[in-house]
Amino acid sequence: MTVGLILLAISIFLIAWAYLSYKKAARNLAPLKQEDMVSYYLDLAYQLLPVPFWCALLGMALLLVAVITILISIPFIF
Repeated sequence: MTVGLILLAISIFLIAWAYLSYKKAARNLAPLKQEDMVSYYLDLAYQLLPVPFWCALLGMALLLVAVITILISIPFIF
């Protein structure tokens, strides 16, 4: 149960960090969005691709593993 909770905390942190970096990049590129949508999405992808994208994917995978771990370790005493 403790391992599942630790994995859950790490996954929530990774997903939140990726979301906040996405919001920061979108806010910085807002003037560009008004002018040219193609270059906006290309620049957004260039800013998010290295680390935040992989952190978000790792966070989602860890979230799935954490939920499965927590569900398996729940005692069935009814």
